[in-house]
Amino acid sequence: RIHGHAFEARIYAEDPDNDFLPVTGNLAFLQPPEESTHVRVDTGVRQGDEISVFYDPMIAKLIVWDESRERALQRLASALAEYRIGGTVTNLDFLYNLATSRPFVEAEVDTGFIEKHRELIFHERHQDLERELPLAALALLLHKQQHCGPGSSTDPWSPWNSSNAWRLNEPHTHRLTLHCHQQDHAVEVEQQGALFIVQAAGRETRLHGELVGDILHLEMEGHRQRGTLARTHDGFTLYLPEGACHFHEVLPDTGEADAGGAGAGLAAPMNGTIVALLAEVGSAVEADTPLLVMEAMKMEHTIRAPAAGKVEAFFYQPGDLVDGGAELLDFTTDEG
Repeated sequence: RIHGHAFEARIYAEDPDNDFLPVTGNLAFLQPPEESTHVRVDTGVRQGDEISVFYDPMIAKLIVWDESRERALQRLASALAEYRIGGTVTNLDFLYNLATSRPFVEAEVDTGFIEKHRELIFHERHQDLERELPLAALALLLHKQQHCGPGSSTDPWSPWNSSNAWRLNEPHTHRLTLHCHQQDHAVEVEQQGALFIVQAAGRETRLHGELVGDILHLEMEGHRQRGTLARTHDGFTLYLPEGACHFHEVLPDTGEADAGGAGAGLAAPMNGTIVALLAEVGSAVEADTPLLVMEAMKMEHTIRAPAAGKVEAFFYQPGDLVDGGAELLDFTTDEG
């Protein structure tokens, strides 16, 4: 007989903001919620595994149960908030937004639910830079100090084995540039023992912190909390109770970067296989003309001309495997 209420949420490596296209990547960090009599995680992957084009991109099924729909839904929201995945795009935020939206909580559901409530479900988490930037800077700084490699000296007290920003007759000041929320931000951190004074987002923040393994213990404005710092292929993710902050350090430009050549390149949106070339090299095409088709995870994706122009060259042939981000063809616009 039926007893209680249950929900199942399927965790996928897919991009809800890009028409739910599947994505690939390495599960650099994977921390599911703790299982119990109310929470179960069915999965076949573990941290370090690769999400490839050859298999379905489902990461796990998250199942929750409780005596009532209301309590089961609360458990689902909590479990989704605790689920931490780094290294690839997932639908976790989408599922959390859906599970906590007022119409879903009140069981006002039908087959048109997602389209009807797009603004509620696809909204981005509030960006609190005044809070996130100091915490990200603190986590990065502590990570650097924790992983500072030994210098040529074997003396543990040697200044060459320290990354504490020591300066003669000057405070210990670190200047960083962090890329967060699609923008670069200048951050200055003055270190006084366990106290860190951070200048970021137009304000000063004073906090204490310690990084033990990947657990960040911090005290800010009299409140203690802890988070998890995960290293990914393109930076870091700091998981906090109120959400995740993705960032990476922008290193100084040494002038060695390639300025790039003429013409516009079109890149693969994901790892996949070239299926067909739809245009002739040297041919003039109009904007939005299909140029090639690639397949990934049982889905076809058509690459189209971004503007009127000419196909100069294809870099791959049908049957070739390509990596996400790889330049597929050389294309020049009429304006160029």
